[in-house]
Amino acid sequence: MSRGEDKPPTRAEQDAVDVLMWLYARAGHEVSYADISAGVGLPDGSRLRTAVRRVRVAAAHDGHRLEQFMRSKDPLRRGAMTARFHRAGQGDDLGFRDALLACRKSVASMAEMQRACAFEATNPSSPDADAFSKMAETADGAMRMVSGVEGLGSKVMKNQRTMTRMAERIADLEAQVVQLSAHPPAASA
Repeated sequence: MSRGEDKPPTRAEQDAVDVLMWLYARAGHEVSYADISAGVGLPDGSRLRTAVRRVRVAAAHDGHRLEQFMRSKDPLRRGAMTARFHRAGQGDDLGFRDALLACRKSVASMAEMQRACAFEATNPSSPDADAFSKMAETADGAMRMVSGVEGLGSKVMKNQRTMTRMAERIADLEAQVVQLSAHPPAASA
């Protein structure tokens, strides 16, 4: 049964619409939960996080992508948890971080599935050991199919680590310059 066309949206639906519209206007820019909260007017808490989860699903349905929240690579926002919204076909070369994180999470989940199903396949009290055995084999085959992700990820992450180290070094030097300009060194006698 679907909702009637004449009914107003629920609070949760309206929250998701508000967040999606706000993110759509800021496509490609890093945003934190605090940024979204201030921009949309929702308190930074479970209500906002629920809206963001709904937005991620709705965006994917329309071909857009809301990245997962990760530590910012921007030296000015170092350490802040941020995400970026990309419209369909408008991603950039930095989207690989999000894609690799998603791949690694899914491979870890498949590995856990394979271990759990393999255990249950040998459990004498299992309601259907054969089905669990087949699921374990399927998970194992899927992990072998995507095993190349780690090779690609290592290559990409090596380049990213180099850029990250350079960005951190630049940020440290900027901080030293600011500190020196605020407190000029005393003349030596």
